[in-house]
Amino acid sequence: MFWDQLLQLIDERRVVPVVGRDLLLLNDGGTLYVRLAHQLAGYLEVSPENLHPGDELNEVVCRFLAAGGLLQDVYSPLKTMVGRESASLPIPPPLLQLASIRPFNLYVTTTFDSLLTRALDQVRFDGETRTRVFAYAPNDVQDLTRGQRVSEIPVVYHVLGKASATPAYAVTQEDMIEFFHGLQSQTHQPGVLLDELRRQSLLILGSRLGDWLTRFLMRISSGQPLSASTRMDYVADGGGNTDPNLVLFLRHFSRGTKVYTAGNAIEFVNELHQRWTGRDHRTDEPPGVATAENPDVPGAIFLSYASEDRKAAENIKNALELAGMDVFFDRDDLKGGDLFEARIRRSLRQCALFIPVISRSTLTSSRRFFRKEWNLALEEAQMAPFSDQDEFLMPVVIDDTQPHAPGIPERFSATQWHSLPDGRPSPEFVARAQGLYRRYQKSHASVS
Repeated sequence: MFWDQLLQLIDERRVVPVVGRDLLLLNDGGTLYVRLAHQLAGYLEVSPENLHPGDELNEVVCRFLAAGGLLQDVYSPLKTMVGRESASLPIPPPLLQLASIRPFNLYVTTTFDSLLTRALDQVRFDGETRTRVFAYAPNDVQDLTRGQRVSEIPVVYHVLGKASATPAYAVTQEDMIEFFHGLQSQTHQPGVLLDELRRQSLLILGSRLGDWLTRFLMRISSGQPLSASTRMDYVADGGGNTDPNLVLFLRHFSRGTKVYTAGNAIEFVNELHQRWTGRDHRTDEPPGVATAENPDVPGAIFLSYASEDRKAAENIKNALELAGMDVFFDRDDLKGGDLFEARIRRSLRQCALFIPVISRSTLTSSRRFFRKEWNLALEEAQMAPFSDQDEFLMPVVIDDTQPHAPGIPERFSATQWHSLPDGRPSPEFVARAQGLYRRYQKSHASVS
């Protein structure tokens, strides 16, 4: 029952994994944070002996402070160590296993390294740097944009900051308290992220946050007292499995929370991966694809092109996504017919921007589906409440086709074109698209 329920929620894209330090497993059987603690102890010239499991870095810093050291001298050298290890270490198998579960597209991590991002880029993009990364700090609040979780590009959110030369990430227990305090502040909250977490189930994996910080994380992300929440959360945490106080609290005040007691977080991820890959997934598709089961992403950019220009269109799509924009990009395996046309119409009705890719391939007189997209987009531009239709239609040309060539709609010809030879986006084009996209998102958020 435990596994069936969890796998169904994952299948419906209703689970956000919260990835912790226990999953950063090294080839020698240790973990990255234990290695970093010993390296930092050597650098700061303090003893690395008898460090408490799960609190190694904090204890090293406390020993340094007790010897008269200054706290600000810790963050910069630790950042150097993290960068070196994150770039050179083999990606831990638990992270690769989580990255292969494609309905997971928003990952919250309590670590400050880049190994989870590397895992996602390796599994989903053959090592190409594509995953979007955000990091929270009380004095630098980075937040998601609306609809980002259902984008085709995965998101990693560092809720306790990302390694920096300044105290913009949590190393000590005091740092963690300040970060959680900031997350509770109305003026320092990543509002879109927290709204997203309130609608999802959390899967807390090896965070080592301890009893009270785990409670705070669940409470902040819930948005209401845990005893009143109907959300189903899951905890597979090295500390949570053995801490009787947390287990007792969850049993009485968060009855929807399931605590995994059959093993540690690494064993849990391994079993989850085995059970997931052994199932038949009808909906295990990239989440940015519009299907009957997975509605189109509101506020996305609609990219329309002739099949001969697919490579150039992919160049444009990749550049827009790397700049943080969601893109509707139809796939070869989507079937034609009335259902597909209805999805296209629905996507156009709620998209932020329509970009027709124009080339010699679009001058054909034969019946082509991209022309239906063009006509539907022109209808939407006429009916939608845009103060200026140029802010909805953004034609691009990828060769020497002229605006008034036969077959080009008059409305496209009258709109400013962007020349992108072979689909290579210019900084000006990306900036213009990003400005229109963000304005749509902002107005949509204010309406909602």
